[in-house]
Amino acid sequence: MARTLNPQLFGSIESSVVKVDASTQAQVRKMRELESQFEIVNQKIDKWVQILEGKIQQLHTNQKNLSEQIKNMADGFSGQQASILSKLTERRGVEAKTQEIIDRHNQLVQNFNVRMTHVQKVTNEQEMKLMTYQATYDEILREIRALKK
Repeated sequence: MARTLNPQLFGSIESSVVKVDASTQAQVRKMRELESQFEIVNQKIDKWVQILEGKIQQLHTNQKNLSEQIKNMADGFSGQQASILSKLTERRGVEAKTQEIIDRHNQLVQNFNVRMTHVQKVTNEQEMKLMTYQATYDEILREIRALKK
């Protein structure tokens, strides 16, 4: 004999099984919907990851290119700086030589002026002596003429 539970104590078995089946089916349906949504989200995330990886790779490539360009520009600037410094050094040397020549020329002009002043002084002294001699000579000639008369 099969034992049966008193339906008044526990209620009917069939009704609780049906209720469990209905709520379980709803949960299963909801779980499947969540799984499909989760799968869609995973696919979108995978797609975004691929896009981001591509962009990161592109940024990395751009960074390498920029680094190379910066290095090339730095090398170019270094070359220009070296060229400018060598020209500046050369110009300073030329300016120093030019200044030396100008200083030497000024010294020669100054020496010439000193000598010219000395020559003029000597010439003036000689002229004075010559005038004195001429005056003496003229006086002697007058005296000789006076004596001859």
